[in-house]
Amino acid sequence: MRGLRRVKYTRPSTRNEDVRAICGAWAPRVGSVTDSPSAFVLFGSEDEDEGNAVTVRDFDFDTETLSDIIHAISIEDGRPLRLVVHPSGDGVICSFANSCKFFEINSKGSWKLKASERELPLLQGLGVQNCICFSGDGSLLATGGKDGHLRVFAWPTCQVVLDEPQAHRSIQDIDISLDAAYLASTAEDGACRVWDIVKGVSVTQLQRETDEKFGYCRFSRDGTQAFLFVSITKGSSSGYIGVWNMMDWSKLGLKKLADVPISSLSVSRDGKSLGLGSIEGDVAVILVRRMETTQLIENAHSSAVTVLEFSKHGRSILSLGADTTVRVSRLENSEWKEWQLYLVLVGMILLSGLLFLLFFKSSLSDDFWQLPMGRIQPAQTPEPEWCPPSNLDDTCGL
Repeated sequence: MRGLRRVKYTRPSTRNEDVRAICGAWAPRVGSVTDSPSAFVLFGSEDEDEGNAVTVRDFDFDTETLSDIIHAISIEDGRPLRLVVHPSGDGVICSFANSCKFFEINSKGSWKLKASERELPLLQGLGVQNCICFSGDGSLLATGGKDGHLRVFAWPTCQVVLDEPQAHRSIQDIDISLDAAYLASTAEDGACRVWDIVKGVSVTQLQRETDEKFGYCRFSRDGTQAFLFVSITKGSSSGYIGVWNMMDWSKLGLKKLADVPISSLSVSRDGKSLGLGSIEGDVAVILVRRMETTQLIENAHSSAVTVLEFSKHGRSILSLGADTTVRVSRLENSEWKEWQLYLVLVGMILLSGLLFLLFFKSSLSDDFWQLPMGRIQPAQTPEPEWCPPSNLDDTCGL
């Protein structure tokens, strides 16, 4: 993302060249409702000697270290292509060249993965899936096929909710809105459509200029403003983010955020930040409120960023490159916290009181405030007694 200015450059904190992964995802500790000091990271890998596997590592947020493998499960279904963890943290979907498989997460005692015994016949024989995702509440699973077939299943029953064999010529990216009412899909030919999941129909196809190509899509997550963010490539170089209003699907604006095309897009769970990965291997963090780059991680990878995901509480961002390298980068806090605002307010009140006191004590204010009071008040000069003219000499002593 060359050409960006006035942003916070951060040297990537954790890069393990020994970790070679095709896909990856955060796996929060099950039952953790607070900001845990560490989290699990899952990786799908391919090795000529050891074969295909899904491995588990532990990332420590305080020391910014990625541990060695703490668990691994061999895969007989082929090369793992995509990993997506269920929002509850109790399992993970892994997609392969011809099917998807669910692995249960056993967090009791030693953390382990095991192939689920649950029968998922509708997830077999799907072909290559370019993208898979769960809804925020975990009630829906969506898949976007290389053949352009869009599917949405109810989870965990896997009943078909939406089935569109010709959604696009080839699907590039998908995302489900926070309320699980809509799904956005982009195609490799540059189109973008929005679907009503309940009705099972397309509600709109986003309009674009002749030199524009839509890439990746994400819905807002803050729960107050309903937006759809879509990456846009203009011509053959510049990377933009377009914003659409979900109320009427009108375009609200367009902002250039990179000099090269965007290769991956992510949104934090609180909806305050966007993550952008470029074809040159850079990672940028965007503050949604101002649509400005607040952190730039240059050369995070030597080639295009293929996977980008914020940790549960937004402390770090996971990125994978087409060169199979893995990076976990710490994020800078770019917004004021509530207690900091109160602290500033109290400080301003104390400063105002101090300035008033100094003004009261200063020499410039002595003449104004030093009024006669109490015992130090000077005595008044008595006025002469008035006498009638007839007795002026006798009474007044004249």
